[in-house]
Amino acid sequence: MLKSLFKRKPLTPFSAPWMTEHAVVSSRADFENAAMSENARAIYHVTSVERAQSVFEQRQIFGVDVVSSAHFHSAVSGAANQAFAEGAVLGFVWRGPVHKLNLDRDSSTHTDRRPNILFDVPIAAHDQRTWEMRLYPGTTGLELTFIEIAGEAHLLREPVLLRVVQGG
Repeated sequence: MLKSLFKRKPLTPFSAPWMTEHAVVSSRADFENAAMSENARAIYHVTSVERAQSVFEQRQIFGVDVVSSAHFHSAVSGAANQAFAEGAVLGFVWRGPVHKLNLDRDSSTHTDRRPNILFDVPIAAHDQRTWEMRLYPGTTGLELTFIEIAGEAHLLREPVLLRVVQGG
């Protein structure tokens, strides 16, 4: 009984005390360089702080489009242009295969929805620059390793594995 009185209340994920305990101050460049040094890809997702906490706590992410694909970008500037609610930048490491869509060949950017493949979606058939990247439900092995809130960037001491699920 006495132990329960002194038991510490769990910290709210991404709060300042939580960050002090679970992350180290860093930068986007450090995050991207660490991913590159592991032959992995650094990808970003921008959302509200509340949604970011939910992603962390539930260990899953989903998209709001009709096929629940989770959307990512290779640079925060691209993500911020499409984010519904800015507030938190989540940085993920992707070690799986990447497939560049060909809009001359594919009738839809959602034709191929296989899990565990990062789909690189171009701006248009005549412009192959990346518009966004997508992972579909069933994907596992997505590692959350970087968090930026209010301009303060942190690398997590321990990566968090997530899966992409059907939206709710």
